[in-house]
Amino acid sequence: MATVSVNLAGINGNIGFGSSASKGMDKEGGGQMKNGAIFLGNKNNNINSLVEQKRAQARKQAAKVLRDQFANDNKVTDGMNELRARNAEIKEELQALYEQRKGFMEERDALQEKYGIDPDSQEQKDLDLIRKGSNLLDAGNLSSMSKDELERLANLGERTEYQQRSLEYDKVIKHISSMEEELLNERIANTSSIMFTKQAILEAGGKGIRAAKKAAGDILQAASDSIIGMIWDAAKDHVDEEMEKLVEAAKEQAEKKEEEEEKLENIKEEKEEQEELAEAIQESTSEQTKLQDEIKKILKEVELLEEDMKGIAVDEFM
Repeated sequence: MATVSVNLAGINGNIGFGSSASKGMDKEGGGQMKNGAIFLGNKNNNINSLVEQKRAQARKQAAKVLRDQFANDNKVTDGMNELRARNAEIKEELQALYEQRKGFMEERDALQEKYGIDPDSQEQKDLDLIRKGSNLLDAGNLSSMSKDELERLANLGERTEYQQRSLEYDKVIKHISSMEEELLNERIANTSSIMFTKQAILEAGGKGIRAAKKAAGDILQAASDSIIGMIWDAAKDHVDEEMEKLVEAAKEQAEKKEEEEEKLENIKEEKEEQEELAEAIQESTSEQTKLQDEIKKILKEVELLEEDMKGIAVDEFM
């Protein structure tokens, strides 16, 4: 019985069915010969086309898994790069705010000289008390001020122009400081996020891409197993068909052999009959020859006997 070989050169290989006893396959079989192997064409629902579709689909799915993982990795990298870029922007913004705050502080400090305020004057002390009370009020700790300070604050009259301008500068400077604090907190959060992401990547140790590669490999392997199953089914059908053809051909040849043997047997019987007839004829001829010889012998003996009789008769008359 012929051995069927399956030619599956991986997921990207060519699929074919080869048979050591199939080199004489006729055109009606639907196959094509290539390097001594049968490549099924329209046979078995066009198996080559189905196999190619299965391979293409598996490659597409495997590629998508890898692309998605690469996209996720790129998102992580892009995210860190965006945070780094934002930190660079924050640095520039902080520098600009610092320059603004510094300028406003210088302008505020110059108000004393502009308005001719003595640092030890009551006007300056009241301004300092207002600043202290405002800060403690914002912090929710106004009660920490002394009773005299609280009474002084409560009994202050209208603010002087110097005090008003100074407090306005304080508000602007405080707002700028608040913006700087927000930016600093954002930069700290960005830096922490970058460090956390980098640590996560190091701890993962490429698990994501390895898992994606394994998943892609599993997809290709599953497709390969499915393809092999399809090929085996097609091979089984092909072998079954070939066996049917072989059995039919064997039956025909057996019948022909039987007919030939019958003819040979008839010829042999005729020959034996002819030989028997020839032998019979030969035996008959031999018997006839013997009979003729016997007759001749008898005749000769009779002739001699006649001669003898004649001699005896002469002797008697003498």
